[in-house]
Amino acid sequence: MKRTRTAWLRGIAHRWAAWLALMLAGALAHAATAPAVRVEVQARQPVLVGQQVRIEVTVVAPNFFLSAPPFPALEVPGAIVTMPDERSIHGVEQDGGQTLATIQKNYVFTAQQPGDFTLPPVKIDFSYHGNDDKTQQASLTLPATRISVQAPAGAAASGAGAAILPATRLVIHQSLDRDAGQLSAGDALVRTVEIQAAGTPAMLIPPPHFEAPRSVRMYAADPVLRDSNGEGGSFAGGRRIERVTYVFEDSGRYTLPEVRVQWLDPQTQKPATARAPAITVQVKSGEHAGQRIAPELPVGAAPAPPRQPVDWWRLATWLAVAVLLAALAWIARRQWPRWRQRRAELQAVHAESDAAMFEQALAACRAGDAAAAHRALLAWSQVHAQTTPQAWAAQLDNAALSAQLESLQRHLYRGASAQSAGWAGESMAAALREAHRQWHAASQARAPGRTWGRPLGPLNPFQADGS
Repeated sequence: MKRTRTAWLRGIAHRWAAWLALMLAGALAHAATAPAVRVEVQARQPVLVGQQVRIEVTVVAPNFFLSAPPFPALEVPGAIVTMPDERSIHGVEQDGGQTLATIQKNYVFTAQQPGDFTLPPVKIDFSYHGNDDKTQQASLTLPATRISVQAPAGAAASGAGAAILPATRLVIHQSLDRDAGQLSAGDALVRTVEIQAAGTPAMLIPPPHFEAPRSVRMYAADPVLRDSNGEGGSFAGGRRIERVTYVFEDSGRYTLPEVRVQWLDPQTQKPATARAPAITVQVKSGEHAGQRIAPELPVGAAPAPPRQPVDWWRLATWLAVAVLLAALAWIARRQWPRWRQRRAELQAVHAESDAAMFEQALAACRAGDAAAAHRALLAWSQVHAQTTPQAWAAQLDNAALSAQLESLQRHLYRGASAQSAGWAGESMAAALREAHRQWHAASQARAPGRTWGRPLGPLNPFQADGS
């Protein structure tokens, strides 16, 4: 009897344990289906002032995304946060048998002063395919992420108020437009200095300091900043190009001082210097024609023919034409920036027009580029339809377009198995053209002030009652 009671109690305990395990598994599975956002700082803290720190922001959603999450710009006082890579990284994760889609974006954080920084709680809104086969909306807030920054030992030793330089390696190259040893008085020499910084945006490269010797005029052009990408489209680094023109008025031997830019070695935490060597210039005397006495005519030589009289009328005519051309050139030079700005504005307006943006989506569909078609259609719907492509198709009650959009989303976000099945871009283009025509017809019907097709009322108001 005692053994039977013990077996009975043990069976009840096993049933309770199994029930609790099922409840816990269900709760974990339910929690795994919720969208989430993760932030990872890819550097050991505390980081250095000026150090380039990569921050990975990953958005996770069940099944697959129906709209790409917009990753906003991050503004942090006392620091610069950039997105050097325009592309996003798509992926798939498995969590307890649940398929999760991920989209990752990389930011680069650069502190300009020591202290503790916190990323702003910006919101990320998107839609995804729910477990009930319906479109679900999600609104996530970037979690509070703290980044501790300290001043490097080398910068602290240099004294208060000293500039803290970027913690990356700088390389300087320089070139001349001509031979520095073959110049004459009055000639100009152009010196080009290019500064390269790996993994650092061009805007963060410090400007170099140029000096000119005495009796040499120096003219500095505006710097050129360029960012470049490496293999796979990832950000590689920036370049700063400086061009300085030296004009030598007198002959002699001159030395153009070296160009130095300091940078901070993140390993040793000590300042280092990148140098462009000094340049020695040898300037010769110019050729000046002095006063000369005309030689006497040889015996038997005929004198020079008499000078023709000056045609002042023709000279005045040519002078008036020259003044007119100079005036026209001056007017064109003054108006050219305005004309160029107007042309750029017209091009921008045309690029954002309904026809141009919608044609980009159709061209991408005809080319079979699913990702480009999705980006172009999303951009057009946000600007002109002021909604998502799925909501636009629902407003038009266009089942064909809704089916094509569903096929496009499955092709983009359901992994390699769905992408291998292919995607019918021509069918998508046909559905878009028909929906666009239907949308334009509905918009014209709702436009105010249109009286086309309406019968005119009687011209004589007394004819309405037959009197």
